[in-house]
Amino acid sequence: MQGAVQVREQEGAEAHDDLRDARMYAAVAELAREDQLEPQDLARALRDPASLFLPDLAQRLIAHGIREEHARRVATVMHAVQEIARWWPAPRTRVQSPADLAAIAMPIIGRAQQEELHVAVVDGRNGLLALRRVYVGTATGTSVRIAELLRPVLELGGVGVAAVHNHPSGDPAPSDEDVRLTSELLAATRLLDIELLDHLVIGHDRWASIRSLHGSIWGDAVERG
Repeated sequence: MQGAVQVREQEGAEAHDDLRDARMYAAVAELAREDQLEPQDLARALRDPASLFLPDLAQRLIAHGIREEHARRVATVMHAVQEIARWWPAPRTRVQSPADLAAIAMPIIGRAQQEELHVAVVDGRNGLLALRRVYVGTATGTSVRIAELLRPVLELGGVGVAAVHNHPSGDPAPSDEDVRLTSELLAATRLLDIELLDHLVIGHDRWASIRSLHGSIWGDAVERG
């Protein structure tokens, strides 16, 4: 894998994400304003706003120093939000092919000058639950722990996952290290009964599917060209 310096466009995207997250935390904190719970309290305690929907939300907040009554009130509010959402489920973006995932990822990391590794978590109908960045590389490469790649899948209750990372050089040809990582990730997902859909490499306006190029890793009878 490769890496360099992050581009301005990516920094802008991250700033937008930070603003979005801050607004979500503020909205929840406002519900508990009389308990003097501040948005920054939630931001310190949680990895991202998606953690507001975890079943052990109250315990996580308490573990990070938020008073028990505050934590349980937030958890109660979020449980009610989830119950309401079940009646009006928002349509999810479907990831039904490598091209679908590439179309989502390319605007995010296609021109980034620093390597980033993301995981796309999907439900049983290939609806996208999240595209989460788990690693940012350096000039000497990225040291990847398989457990960190799978953490978002387990947290979100995903059924399938796809890895996607960029090559800052612009050449999406998978390296030997990319193929090795894919093989290790596939072995881990099979142990956990999670489907590894693919591993995409994003270049400058181009991309490559490791499953298409190395289908034998999955045991595909015919490699897809």
